[in-house]
Amino acid sequence: MQSKENLKYLFYLTKVKNIGNVRIKNILTHCKGAKECFELSKHELKRIEGIDEKTSNEIMKSKKLFGDYEIEFDKIIKNAEEKNIQIVNITDEEYPSNLKKIFDAPVLLYIKGRLYKEDKYSLSVVGTRFPTEYGRNVCERMVKEISKLGIPVVSGLARGIDSMSHRVALENNNLTYAVLGCGADVVYPKENKKLYEQIIENGAVISEFEIGAAPDKVNFPRRNRIISGISVGTLIVETGLKGGSLITGEFALDQNKEVFAIPGYIYSKKSEGSNELIKNGQAKLVTNVDDILNELSYKLKPILKKTEAEKEEKQIQELSIFEKKIYEVIGIEPIHIDKISEITEMSISDCLVNLLSLEFKEIIKQIPGKNFIRL
Repeated sequence: MQSKENLKYLFYLTKVKNIGNVRIKNILTHCKGAKECFELSKHELKRIEGIDEKTSNEIMKSKKLFGDYEIEFDKIIKNAEEKNIQIVNITDEEYPSNLKKIFDAPVLLYIKGRLYKEDKYSLSVVGTRFPTEYGRNVCERMVKEISKLGIPVVSGLARGIDSMSHRVALENNNLTYAVLGCGADVVYPKENKKLYEQIIENGAVISEFEIGAAPDKVNFPRRNRIISGISVGTLIVETGLKGGSLITGEFALDQNKEVFAIPGYIYSKKSEGSNELIKNGQAKLVTNVDDILNELSYKLKPILKKTEAEKEEKQIQELSIFEKKIYEVIGIEPIHIDKISEITEMSISDCLVNLLSLEFKEIIKQIPGKNFIRL
């Protein structure tokens, strides 16, 4: 993480009127640090893309308010230390790499918990606050399969599909990240207190809003761009035509991310939004996790390769003595049943029984001519 001084001046920048994340990022590309931007002349500031006369005037005027800003900054730092919240800025290595690339990436993030390097392979799963039984069942099945593959799950800790996505990920020992529309120290909705605490232990809660910020309805659409921004793709389980999940999907499309949707009952209001996305070609229809992997395998390859290797190792450890004996003589080149019997010194019938068992476990495959290969 960079110096406290750099963080302080970045905080000062966020307090300047008529300046947002995009303009601050443009300024940072022209300066070695945030402090340096306040040392630029008005003429130099106006040479930066997006900084006009009005904005440059505001930056110059803000220097007179440094004393007030510093008092506020010191309070935030003290609060962060007391509440074990990390403040990460967009120039830090810890900042989520996928999020850095979006147009309106937050300059500052407040994180309670821990971000892992695997966050760049995350998939966001969102949906209605009031899912149908069908929606709940599909969400549980999909997140369980995603979690088994080791793909971190991002959502918004809202009631319904969001909360279920976090919960199922945790039940399957998977990383999960919750993006909040309030301060990182504020539990909303309140009934999710236990879930909030579990997420902190197995991932993180993330917010661009300052510590202590109350939930506000205008915050939630904004936080949705972070949900999609951290992820490589977004899965929409169930949503109406005006659901917040559609906003997340729109952000994902703007960010050139893949959008997936579960098809729903055509007469259900809860599925109108997701069905519409599919019909318009904005989202890919998903009936199982393979539909997602087919589109994202090139992005998820590093994490999937690792997970599959771990899965295979575990499977081998659980083989019986006879299964292991046979497995060890089978390679990527076809080997005939007679040869297997000869090398293992087992009868043909015993070999066939154990070969069938290995096939069921999907670690070997029979090919024509009574030959076998490893998968």
